[in-house]
Amino acid sequence: MLFGWFKKDKRPAPHTTEPVAPLFQTSIGWVAAVIGDRMEFQRRAQAVAGTFDEACLSELPCYFHDESMPPPELANSFPGLGQWMAARQFAIFEILYFIGPPALPLLKSVAHGAYDWTQGNAIEILCRLAADDVEREATIQDLRMLIPKLRYEAVIYAAEPLVRQARSNAAIAAIIQDLLTVPEFAEVHTEIVESQG
Repeated sequence: MLFGWFKKDKRPAPHTTEPVAPLFQTSIGWVAAVIGDRMEFQRRAQAVAGTFDEACLSELPCYFHDESMPPPELANSFPGLGQWMAARQFAIFEILYFIGPPALPLLKSVAHGAYDWTQGNAIEILCRLAADDVEREATIQDLRMLIPKLRYEAVIYAAEPLVRQARSNAAIAAIIQDLLTVPEFAEVHTEIVESQG
């Protein structure tokens, strides 16, 4: 399995004592490289998810911030500061989406954790899974309690991609309707819709 994550062949990351699997780092980069092509991005994320060892889910957070610069062959595609790291984070969360229910504890942990851009990513994926009827009611109830406690930036970072997706996905639009009962979410939703014209 080319993009599998094998327990052997791990080394410590320079900034952490957590193990790092070079093959999984390569897999994340392979998905992130095509972030501009939504269909290929999802196809690759699904392929990686299909080879992922779910027992290793708890180790994923050590990949959120571990690579800030793209490989030389992708430097022109990701020239801005933080672009490559953001693309890799989106890739990790897209892989988590395709892992599905086993990823829920990690996604909830990130959503409820300390403020970070990944908090918004986790909320977006929780909403997408809820739209697929994966713990829908429990997720909506949890987010209704969580969102008022979050920083504005985390809410808008989660809501922007959901609003985009809701244009062509009725199930995500229904999740948004359920969350509009939360004043903090409704305010951000209004801002996003008005800014899009």
